[in-house]
Amino acid sequence: MKKRPISLRKSVVGGILLCWLLPVIMVVALAGVLLERNYRQSAEQELRIGAGNALRQVQNMLEDTVTDSKAVSYDGVVRNAYRDYQGGGTRAALYQSVNDYLSREFSRNDRYKAVFITFWDPQVGADTYVISRGTTGSSLSRKYRLTQGEILESMADADTAIRFYIADQELYMTRNLLDSSFTPYATISMMLDAQTLFRPLYSISRITDICIQLDGWQFRMGEDGTLEVLEEVPDSQERVCFQGELEDHAWSFSARGVGYSLWKDSLELGWAVLAVALQGVPMLGAGAVLFYRHVTRPMETLAQANRRVQEGERGYQIAAAAPNVEFERLFDNFNSMSAELKNQFERSYLEQQATQRAKIKALQSQINPHFLNNTLEIINWEARLADNQRVSAMIEALSTMLNAVLDRDDRAQIPLSEELGYVDAYLYIIRERLGEGFRVYQQIHPEVMGQMIPRLILQPLVENAVEHDITARRGGVLRVRAYRQEGDVMLEVEHDGTMTPEDR
Repeated sequence: MKKRPISLRKSVVGGILLCWLLPVIMVVALAGVLLERNYRQSAEQELRIGAGNALRQVQNMLEDTVTDSKAVSYDGVVRNAYRDYQGGGTRAALYQSVNDYLSREFSRNDRYKAVFITFWDPQVGADTYVISRGTTGSSLSRKYRLTQGEILESMADADTAIRFYIADQELYMTRNLLDSSFTPYATISMMLDAQTLFRPLYSISRITDICIQLDGWQFRMGEDGTLEVLEEVPDSQERVCFQGELEDHAWSFSARGVGYSLWKDSLELGWAVLAVALQGVPMLGAGAVLFYRHVTRPMETLAQANRRVQEGERGYQIAAAAPNVEFERLFDNFNSMSAELKNQFERSYLEQQATQRAKIKALQSQINPHFLNNTLEIINWEARLADNQRVSAMIEALSTMLNAVLDRDDRAQIPLSEELGYVDAYLYIIRERLGEGFRVYQQIHPEVMGQMIPRLILQPLVENAVEHDITARRGGVLRVRAYRQEGDVMLEVEHDGTMTPEDR
């Protein structure tokens, strides 16, 4: 089976898509993938650097806090004040000395909300020495007293070790103070400002949901600096973890990554790429317009001209101007071909007409028209003398048919009324032959009676219907119509019988 060829339009469009648009899409897609990967690597590196810097900052503040707690024990101010109290001093003097020392050392440090010192000696009582920042000392003291018993109980076996404790949403760093015999005589509890201490962690970009682990405590910090203790550490999947060291204490933090997307993080770049991509749309549109103007439309003009020639309009000329040199040559060649085709058909038609006329003249020359007419006239008079009107009428109809065939006037076209006269003469003879079983109906519009038509164009059609159907059935109905339709004269011959394949 012969494969149907593809259209030029589809071939060109397919070539553009395959050879231009597809490579552009592949290059843009590859560039996007490479940019996304490089951006992801840069973002991960930025996260690692930012997390490392934040880790070091928090580590430094924790180390400074540990150093401050050690200084209270090493400075000896609190120990000397307690020794003076044991030597006969008053509790007021002890409170004043300790409070002045704490105020001098810690009041300007924003890492601490408050610092409490609780003496283990029952004679000192439950007095707590506190220096507060930003909140009234009494308010912080009440909050501390709620957890004081738990803190002191946990420090009973701590010796000189530092411990962290979370109670009532506050973070404490506690340490025992020892006398010269290395016996604990008091405990210092530092209420740390979590917002200040862990602020560097929240400055790291591309992370969220920060969870901190410190000495076995797992907690999350709220926006107001309060701490929420977590029963379990969040699942490490899709989280980044960073580990720090603080003497013998372990601390770390983990967070969930926000994700890396070049196009979401840099909308300007996405719009720029989209703008560049959209620039190809006008180019495609311009290419489509040029292709339509220089290829599609002239091809349609050629196809339309070819259809008109096939429909019988030989000699049709393309009047439209060609958009380019190639189609101008094609248009000129088509016009020349169409004109030559028309000339050949006219020449062939004229030659056929001349041949037919020559044959008719030859036949006519073999018959003496005057002899035939005179003979038929003698027979007609004999029939009239014998008073046989039927035979006389048939002879007259035959004479009319004979004149039509001989065509002594040599006319190619005759009025429709004259052609109908030949039809009536033929039908009269057939009616006399078949009798009443043969019925004829004529529907002729008066305005077409004078229309010039080719001679003997209607009578052969009537004769064909009679000879191939009506005669075989010894009767039938024949209808002859003539009317005007859209500027044309329509001639119709209809009969009620059927036609065999051989007749067709």
